[in-house]
Amino acid sequence: MTMIAINLLRWSTPWDEVQHCVAAVLNSDFETFELTYTENPHLTAPSLMDEIQRHFGRDGRLRAVRNDSNLGYAGAHNRFFAENDNELLMVLNPDAIIDPQFLQNIVRPFSDSTVGAVTGKMLKRQASASGERILDGTGIEIYRSRRARERGQLEVDHGGYDHSRIVFGVSGTAAVYRKTALEAIKLGEAEYFDQDFFAYWEDFDLSWRLRLRGFECVYVPEAIVEHGRAAGASPEGVSKFSIFVKHQLSLPLSVRQWNWRNHLFAIIKNDFGWCFYRDLPKIIVREVGMVIFMLFFMPATLSALPETLRLLPRMFRKRTLIQSSRTIESSSVCRFFK
Repeated sequence: MTMIAINLLRWSTPWDEVQHCVAAVLNSDFETFELTYTENPHLTAPSLMDEIQRHFGRDGRLRAVRNDSNLGYAGAHNRFFAENDNELLMVLNPDAIIDPQFLQNIVRPFSDSTVGAVTGKMLKRQASASGERILDGTGIEIYRSRRARERGQLEVDHGGYDHSRIVFGVSGTAAVYRKTALEAIKLGEAEYFDQDFFAYWEDFDLSWRLRLRGFECVYVPEAIVEHGRAAGASPEGVSKFSIFVKHQLSLPLSVRQWNWRNHLFAIIKNDFGWCFYRDLPKIIVREVGMVIFMLFFMPATLSALPETLRLLPRMFRKRTLIQSSRTIESSSVCRFFK
């Protein structure tokens, strides 16, 4: 039976959430897995290594690792990818609780050798006031403006996303990757997720790079996970502008900065071909609109500009590597731009 190696990465998540996350994995109906609890140190949040050992240390399927420094989402998962030889590797956020059948359902698409990554149905922890389940995401979709979002996020789960399908990309909340696919798209010795991103949008970037090498990303609705997302979409989008602005300002400054610069980096590294030039007016309008919005409503976000400019030459060097190893034509990606 297929072995899955899982990396549960924690930075500041409190113990009660981490405990539920670990317990859910260990109670999985799937038998052949190993779980690594990885901790990035936090300046103020206490380490949970002792708690992990006290509550779960006797389970031979679990090991615990604490990094010497905060490697970010990308760096910590990259270390796990590089050190692990299992063919299926899973990343897991500590605020996610997988269903007992999650693992056995999410491995099925990998029988197709072209599948490089698989994601499941993410649900909000809390139901609506009327008791309906709310979707947190069903794979990443992308628009011609190059806006990317979680499919179905904040919609009531009425069954509209109950069919397995190919999607543009997978969320790094609880995704499984094929090791050989990761090796095919890595940059340098062990850069799978882009470590210059540090956090946010690295899953989108990685999915795009998988596509450029001919791998598919698949959504499986039977693989269910509950997620307590901290930085999701505004409940009303931009249709209720005051709510949108309030939502954006509620996010930590670092998150707003990473969101802005990293989505730009993903476009710079991966976009190409006739559909890029076809969509360039839409891309420019959106990006200029975002800058104007930030200037008026959250100017502190633009303090990321010096660091963004410093990293631009590195992004273009990465683009050269990525595009030189691309195995598809632009039409293979253009079909995903809505």
